[in-house]
Amino acid sequence: MSIVHQVLSLPDIDEVFSYATRRLELSEPNEQDRTFKSWSAKWRREALEHYLKLGWSFIARDEQKLDAAGRPTVVGFFLAQPFLFFQGQTQTLWVEHVEADDAKIETALVDVAVRVAREKHLQRVLFGESEKLSGSLKPWPTTPMEDQDKISVVKTTKG
Repeated sequence: MSIVHQVLSLPDIDEVFSYATRRLELSEPNEQDRTFKSWSAKWRREALEHYLKLGWSFIARDEQKLDAAGRPTVVGFFLAQPFLFFQGQTQTLWVEHVEADDAKIETALVDVAVRVAREKHLQRVLFGESEKLSGSLKPWPTTPMEDQDKISVVKTTKG
């Protein structure tokens, strides 16, 4: 497996939506329940349109496996956006959702988010759905966000 990480953009929307929909189909056998879950999914189409325009979300592709169109197969992605002046911090990266084929790819995506935030001089990364990501967050010192136990904070600056 040869995984590459790339910034997501609007032309990737159908590919990401199809990937996330397939993953939901695998995890939820009941069609009606899948429909209800897709309505509130973090990766629903309008959310993808928002996040993919910003340039902070990433996709993981396996270069050794090609899809029907001859592109490397999607094996994961995360949706993120920066925001300013939150809880006394000037720059924060919010990671809304991480989706991956396995824990190793998920951990690599978390690593990409933290490293990109650090390179861009953001002060911290907030991970929503942190209970789902607990294993992937282990390489990084995290703290729960104050009054929000489902959000983990990774500081990206010293101090």
